[in-house]
Amino acid sequence: MVDKKPLVTIILPVYNGESTLKTTLESLLNQTYTNFELLIGIDGSKDRSKAIAESFKDPRITVTENPVNLGLGPNTNKLIASASPESAFIAMAEQDDVYVSERIEWQVAVMQQYPKVGLVSGIAEFVSDHRRVLFPGLLVNGKQFPQGEALFKFLYINQLKVVNTCMMLRKSVHTGNHLTFTNRYPNMNVDWDYVLRFALVSQVYGIPRKLVAINRKVANQSVTTNKALQHKTTRKLLKDFRDEFPNIVTRQDYKKALKMHRKIELGHHSKFGIIAYSIYYYLLYFDGYFLNYIQLKIKNWIKTL
Repeated sequence: MVDKKPLVTIILPVYNGESTLKTTLESLLNQTYTNFELLIGIDGSKDRSKAIAESFKDPRITVTENPVNLGLGPNTNKLIASASPESAFIAMAEQDDVYVSERIEWQVAVMQQYPKVGLVSGIAEFVSDHRRVLFPGLLVNGKQFPQGEALFKFLYINQLKVVNTCMMLRKSVHTGNHLTFTNRYPNMNVDWDYVLRFALVSQVYGIPRKLVAINRKVANQSVTTNKALQHKTTRKLLKDFRDEFPNIVTRQDYKKALKMHRKIELGHHSKFGIIAYSIYYYLLYFDGYFLNYIQLKIKNWIKTL
């Protein structure tokens, strides 16, 4: 543990992360802002994750291990509860991402300048085998997040636009509002659930700069690659929040959110499924998007013949 009192606690939940963990840790330890502790929670991993984490002899690191896999939500809650009493901010990290060296410095500056901001995130670069994409478009285009119920509705209808892997939380807001990362969903949408609830209790700020490169290459078999379960979980979340917040989520909001999800889910069907569901959704919503999607897909299929 560091000698001086850390202002920031970086938490890193890890599950079978040996292929990318070393690079992630190097990016965190090379931050320009240095007054932090790094808590690593090895969550029932069966690979060399713990050995890799312990190979870094940096005194700011503390490694703990759960003998059995608790899941992302409970593991994250356990790490936050272990944060130094003196730390004011909780910085989230994930095992397969690489952080720009100024990430923590920029976020701490925002937190200190704007005391009403309880959560700050930024822009992510998604790196796949074929392309690189900056996200979210709202920040990329120089805009800022709405606030309060407006942000809640925006994120509910359009899905999570706050980059979860580089969120920094004001610990007093997190603990003061008894917020937790849920185990209601199997790893997927844990952050979406959290940010929706956070939006109702504090301001959320987006830094219009790239803070992280997110590894989404084929070789990276993270839990998010299980698309069928992910889509099922998303539909459950939309229904759960509709039922829990009937004074905020209208029937029209739910329909818009479900249609948005169906657009996202569409591309993960078989060729026959894409055609069948596109026609069905067009008849359901009378939205030309679905017919245009079929045309685009057919053109792409023809090109591959």
